[in-house]
Amino acid sequence: VGGDYYDYIKVNEQQFVMCIAVVSGKGVPAALLMSNFQATLRTMLRHTTDLEQIVRELNYQTERNARGENFITFFIGFVDHSSAEMTYVNAGHNPPLVIIDQKEPEFLELGTTILGSFDPLPFLKVGKIHFEKKLLFFSYTDGLTETFNEHGEPFGVERVTESVVKNQALPLDRINQELLVELDDFRGDNAHDDDITLLTCEVIATK
Repeated sequence: VGGDYYDYIKVNEQQFVMCIAVVSGKGVPAALLMSNFQATLRTMLRHTTDLEQIVRELNYQTERNARGENFITFFIGFVDHSSAEMTYVNAGHNPPLVIIDQKEPEFLELGTTILGSFDPLPFLKVGKIHFEKKLLFFSYTDGLTETFNEHGEPFGVERVTESVVKNQALPLDRINQELLVELDDFRGDNAHDDDITLLTCEVIATK
């Protein structure tokens, strides 16, 4: 029973959706809310890939189901191999890191606020990025950056970024493994206080 959610949903041979989300709160109520959220998303993707429409509906359903008791941070990306583009919406989630064609890392911040607290959403902007050859995408939940060491210092975004950039040429599972090794070394004897979810993806242009 947990409140972290990640997914990869194939639309067709050239297009797919990836997402990551965290629900506030703990236990069965939070897990049930996230389960309903996942079902709503997958149902909508059978009918549309319009990210603005999808996010507005997810917000509506979350606000009705949570009744002001919980909210969800959410990132969704729609990738098209043939056009070498990714459109995305970040709804209050930790900004994912992308490395486009082996250049400097960027953070995907455009989107809206957390889902489930306001209906309608006060603003919403769909972001778009383009890559010529390859896109490395790395996302995570806040349990990663908010892991503390024995001196009360958080692991933080800077260490995450340094690790991903340093290991970007490795296979995707190794990128995650190396980061978790660094995290364990950093926290020492401190226990993990929250779930940690990593979602890493490499996209090769086919145009």
